[in-house]
Amino acid sequence: MAGRKVKTSTELATRKRDSLDELYDEFVSRTDNPRRLNSLRNLYDTLRHLLSIGSNATSVAAIARSIETLGFNAPKAQSIRNVEGKDFRDLINAYLALIDDKRSGGPSDDEKLVGGIVDLQIAAQVRWILNENRSLKRRLDLLHAAFQTLEPVKLLSASPPSGKPESGGELAGFTKIEIEAVREFQANISDIHCVIDKKSGALLYKGNLEVAPPGFGQALAKLTEESTS
Repeated sequence: MAGRKVKTSTELATRKRDSLDELYDEFVSRTDNPRRLNSLRNLYDTLRHLLSIGSNATSVAAIARSIETLGFNAPKAQSIRNVEGKDFRDLINAYLALIDDKRSGGPSDDEKLVGGIVDLQIAAQVRWILNENRSLKRRLDLLHAAFQTLEPVKLLSASPPSGKPESGGELAGFTKIEIEAVREFQANISDIHCVIDKKSGALLYKGNLEVAPPGFGQALAKLTEESTS
């Protein structure tokens, strides 16, 4: 099936260049495989078409269907998802960022940062880092959402077999100074912009970046609460 007509590079010449253009040019400049170049061009033209019509296609599957609908035979969804499809995924991430910008009514802080970098190669590297950070944040959000469905971790006794602290009000294996240090840390958590997730016990920086895993809060509670029993 012949490819559906989409706007060509010449027709787009009057449009201001954006992150998708720059990333595509950077990938093309370091690719000499004809089939790879063809796939990159097909994906780029498809993403441009989707942007021009205000499409809501954001998943790999939806974009792959759009590629086929426009009459292109590559890349397929599996090619985009596999290890060698990183360039394809990066182009899609740039496309998703442009969609987000349109929805918010203006360029994001990330795009403003990248837009101020004159060296295109450095700009592409910075954009890749920002996209990776965005992807990792999405994964972290999913993990936190999953933790919210778990039952709170139950506290287990940290006291000696007798159930009482050792002489001097100390727990087995911990000195009074160590316990007081933990108690002071708990009291000052908000000063370092951290919180303890109530269900999982994870230590979160600014409410979303996990700096200590689930169970951390419960461990602190064992040391400080049982030391006063």
